Amino acid sequence: MATVIQIRLSLSNSFLILGERPILVDTGSPKDGIKLLRKLAQHGVQYLTLILHTHGHWDHCGSTRQLKEATSAPTAVHPADAAVMETGRNQATKPTSIGAKLLHWLVNDEFPPVRPDILLPDKMPLQAFGVAGKVVYTPGHTKGSISVLLSTGEAIVGDLLMGGWLGGMFRSGQPGYPYYADDLGQIRASVKRLLDLGATKFFVGHGGPLEAERVSAWLERVGSG
Repeated sequence: MATVIQIRLSLSNSFLILGERPILVDTGSPKDGIKLLRKLAQHGVQYLTLILHTHGHWDHCGSTRQLKEATSAPTAVHPADAAVMETGRNQATKPTSIGAKLLHWLVNDEFPPVRPDILLPDKMPLQAFGVAGKVVYTPGHTKGSISVLLSTGEAIVGDLLMGGWLGGMFRSGQPGYPYYADDLGQIRASVKRLLDLGATKFFVGHGGPLEAERVSAWLERVGSG
């Protein structure tokens, strides 16, 4: 059975999945590489079988090139977000609030580019990489957003949802829309899909984790609006 270790970085969370072999999900911002390597060493991880990305934004794949050079692990992302990693620059984002619009001007969204080795299809099993789980296509935050759904019911969902406010500093267990989204309707559909697939806990890129009961109640509140 796999264990999920949440690693809080400068602006986002990374997740180490310890199964038969270790997988890293997301690598944070460009300055987070050294901290991530130290955290891996603290957990006795000497190699990675895969560096997987929930999506292509700079605060989730910013240290990927450094981690790849240090571990020689293959990197993976959904095809729709591959170009972002290859160019090292975010695609245009749509703020979901006035606060998000103001924060956008404070963010440097460039990062060291890296060519992904694997383009992730929907329902791709992860057993070959040592983890009992699968990739689930969950667009909405970006066109290429994916989640990792483990056999335990735990789901690593990136920025599909956000926990609390200001990166989880306040009420980190409260579900909400991310600051930026490609399509809010797709976010709701993707959250419902994970719940229907049996997700019991949502590990998010900012704040969290979120219990499925609270996510389900949030989804009912926001409805189809």
